[in-house]
Amino acid sequence: MLLKAGVVVMTFALVFAAVVAVVAFLDEPMKRTIAAEPAAEPQVEPLVRSYLPPRPQADVEPQREPQREPEPQRAVSEARTKPEPQPETVLPIAGDDWPAPTAAQLAAANRPRHYDLPPGAVMGLTIKALGLYDVPVYDSASQWALDNGVSHIPETSLPWSHTPQRNVYLAGHKLGWPGTDSHLVFYYLGDLRRWDEILLKNRQGHKYTYRVTEAFVADPRDSWVMGQVRGRDMVTLQTCTGPDFKKRLIVRADRA
Repeated sequence: MLLKAGVVVMTFALVFAAVVAVVAFLDEPMKRTIAAEPAAEPQVEPLVRSYLPPRPQADVEPQREPQREPEPQRAVSEARTKPEPQPETVLPIAGDDWPAPTAAQLAAANRPRHYDLPPGAVMGLTIKALGLYDVPVYDSASQWALDNGVSHIPETSLPWSHTPQRNVYLAGHKLGWPGTDSHLVFYYLGDLRRWDEILLKNRQGHKYTYRVTEAFVADPRDSWVMGQVRGRDMVTLQTCTGPDFKKRLIVRADRA
């Protein structure tokens, strides 16, 4: 009995071994075929970045940039072509509200008048033909400077300016206010004659001498009289004409 069982088991084992051998034999060509074929390279798509706008929320309306109403073409054109208003230059000493001088005041103005050079004055003005000695000159176009002496227009030359030509522009009252250094200071300016001497002296005592060469009447808007003239080193004196004060008396003197 045991012998028969052993024979059966041995027979089964031999059959299983034969089946395994057959399967191994059949599988070997398949592996060779697969190994013989080269493996295909994987296809890689290029990287492309896509920037998408953010998705709007479902319950919120997307924000839109406010649109400005276009300006009328005519208004834009006018804004580009219309020049900006420029301030009008008017020669100083405008006004006609000063009190008329008395006979005694005119007589006093016709006699020699000597002044002291106060702090703040940049130089003194002397015109012997008019009896004026060391009238204080302030480097300012303010009303205060005009009311307290003679005003030097700051935009113009000084006697010591380092320029090829100079025009030292000085303005003074014809009338002015009694009791001040400007009262009647240029009242007799029209009496100057050719070659009369005009002297400017700075605070250090240096003197600049000029001789009268011309005199004329200008309009208050003739600002060109304050400009330099090629080749001339001069001082210009200016006051109002009487009795209506509508014009300006200009007296020029060249460096001696």
